[in-house]
Amino acid sequence: MKKIIASLLILSLSACGWHLRGSASGSDKLAMTQPLNLIIESNDNHSQLVNTLRQALPGYKITEVERSTAQTLTLDIDKEILDKRTAAVGQDALTSGYEIILRVPYSLSNNDEIITPKDTSARITRTYNYNVNNANSAAQEEELVLREMRRELAQTILRRVKSLAAKQSPAPASSAQSSSATAQ
Repeated sequence: MKKIIASLLILSLSACGWHLRGSASGSDKLAMTQPLNLIIESNDNHSQLVNTLRQALPGYKITEVERSTAQTLTLDIDKEILDKRTAAVGQDALTSGYEIILRVPYSLSNNDEIITPKDTSARITRTYNYNVNNANSAAQEEELVLREMRRELAQTILRRVKSLAAKQSPAPASSAQSSSATAQ
């Protein structure tokens, strides 16, 4: 009985369009499997976000290159913008929660052709509780939240890069032929 219920649950989740993050399907899967060469430019090449981006490249089948070729995209990352606002105030009129907004402007270009507008940015918002009595652990929690936000920003940017690269490049001949044969 438990196996039947588990099977029905799995079927209903896949039927409603719900998917785990990172599990691409269809044309997204094709875009994720095609290798891509990318140049990463930044004002601060050793920032935490740029390092996180570089660490995530192999998972998206993206290779960082130094020199531009005809099929190389350039990702220009601007300085990250951190905004921290009070989200909650306790009974003692002290801050008990913060909202952190991390935004990174970036642009993607192919040689001299700009693919994204100059003001394109990725943004992540998180809220966390701040313990006034234990400022040290609150600072550590904020650092963990920021690290996770940078990781999510890197994933968001790389997914957008792969998606835009798939739109820019023509589909491979073998997959185009097989899809046209299937359509008939």
